Amino acid sequence: MAGRYLCNASLALTVAALSASWALAQPQGGPGKTAAPAGRTGADAPSSDIVPLKEAFKGKFLIGTAMDARQRSGSFSLSLVATHFNAITPENGMKPFALQPAEGRFNFFEADRLVEMAERNGATMVGHCLVWHSQTPPWFFQTPDGQPVGRELALSRMRKHIAGVVGHFKGRVKQWDVVNEAINDGPGQLRRSPWLRAIGDDYIAEAFRAAHQADPNALLIYNDYGIELGFKRRKTIQLLRSLLEQKVPVHAVGIQAHWRLDQPDFAEVEESIKQFAALGLKVMITELDIGVLPTTYYGADVSRAQNAGPGGRSPMNPYVDGLPESVAQQHAERYRKAFEMFLRHQDAIGRVTMWGIHDGRSWLNNFPVRGRTDYPMLFDRQGKPKPAFFALIRLAQGKKE
Repeated sequence: MAGRYLCNASLALTVAALSASWALAQPQGGPGKTAAPAGRTGADAPSSDIVPLKEAFKGKFLIGTAMDARQRSGSFSLSLVATHFNAITPENGMKPFALQPAEGRFNFFEADRLVEMAERNGATMVGHCLVWHSQTPPWFFQTPDGQPVGRELALSRMRKHIAGVVGHFKGRVKQWDVVNEAINDGPGQLRRSPWLRAIGDDYIAEAFRAAHQADPNALLIYNDYGIELGFKRRKTIQLLRSLLEQKVPVHAVGIQAHWRLDQPDFAEVEESIKQFAALGLKVMITELDIGVLPTTYYGADVSRAQNAGPGGRSPMNPYVDGLPESVAQQHAERYRKAFEMFLRHQDAIGRVTMWGIHDGRSWLNNFPVRGRTDYPMLFDRQGKPKPAFFALIRLAQGKKE
């Protein structure tokens, strides 16, 4: 397969430059201290006594973030990642459309850069994702003349994609979201995805087997949104129990955790963590963000995105000029309660990953309504820690509110 990958002669130089930039962004004040991001001084710069998140929760679980390699060299985003996070998930750079846009034509340039940066900074690399109904090129499911493929061809293409991708990163990407969002939101257990229609119900088991064959040491995850809620939890447990009974190599379940100030009920989430752990699986919190804007949709189906109305402030976009302190404090308390729950189950939870580095890089600015101004992360648009960040540090240090 190596001879069919796209190459770029500048890869080594690009990786070296970005890795050097990230290395320079590491804390300069010694363990547990954070240097100010380049280009920001005085009151706008983080205090040098800020404890990195990964140090605060060391020995509990990994603290991750989602990013792609196309970060501006020397940006405060890279500084935040290097300082606070010890696990990296690519937002888009390892999805099928990015890695194999045409059959047999693999492009690992961007993904290789990100893996190299993670390795140089001692961060665990998480692959996301191998099999998904979205952001997968149509060629996977079509014959050359545009007709739907049969089971054997679709299965062969899926296996070759997984073998090519997981094999390329064998031993370097430690965890894989193998199958993403296969549980149906409505009636029935499984989403009627192109993979299901082409291969059948066993496409999930076959995907995990192929990933395990390509890298027997990788931790393999089933990842989905809303599975912490009762109606999808039951379906998910049924699926996972069936896979385990078939001796399918699934090792963990990923709760995406795209949450809001008022949803979900954490008692229900906690019950889900317990039930997933009771299956003998690790639990990963894979895409955590807590949005503050009004919404009428609480899922994460990317096909549900809506266009915004007229620009500027509106009832659905009330904080274009900044987040009121009262809402920031609600946001902080919501994060505190979430991590309080995670800590109660640290024996089961292996990783908590934030879906974005700071507010300005969150997908929630464009979902479920495009063009809004949301504030879901621990760092603001200038990279400064928010009240939610400090609430988590106090929690990790055992300090009461």
